[in-house]
Amino acid sequence: MDFRQSVRQRFQLAVKPLTSRAAAAGISTDGLRLAVLAGAALVGLLLLTLPVILPGLHGVLFLLPGLLATRAIALTTADQLSEQASGRAADPALREVTGAAGDVLLYLPLALYPGVPAVPVVVLVVLGLLAEVAGLAPLTRGELRREDGPMNQGDRAIVFAIVGLILALDPGTAHWLPWLLLPAAALAALTLVLRLRAAPIGG
Repeated sequence: MDFRQSVRQRFQLAVKPLTSRAAAAGISTDGLRLAVLAGAALVGLLLLTLPVILPGLHGVLFLLPGLLATRAIALTTADQLSEQASGRAADPALREVTGAAGDVLLYLPLALYPGVPAVPVVVLVVLGLLAEVAGLAPLTRGELRREDGPMNQGDRAIVFAIVGLILALDPGTAHWLPWLLLPAAALAALTLVLRLRAAPIGG
């Protein structure tokens, strides 16, 4: 078992009590995913508008890592609900669409944030979305969805959470962000290539 899988399993175990409470409250998987998407839309809107309305209020960027942590918990709960009888009307297409839309709503506003170099942000977001699409490609061959690679959705969330914290604590460091974002984009590109690689014939 690798380190990433070990951390994921520990996290899933920690979230299980919340899943039980959500099931008891009658919360549906799809309803939870839509609520997470609405939260992402609200935070993205605040990241776009507050710096214009209140210049210098960089504390708004703490919302990004906060929402990303909440989203990780909520989506893990949704996944666990979908595995239970209580996961009513779990739509796999909705899972993929809300995941991609949430990334766009949360991350792209950073490209317009004052002082932030836009190109590395956009490149990482686009490559990340392409990697997720590539992960769905095996389904067309009757195989399982691929989530391998060095820069998956959770990894990108960690990168952008770090970006949010850096900017919230010291916005003057924004010009250093390419040193974090461009290597992450390179890893996202590698993830894309790995996921597109077809399984050997007869394998």
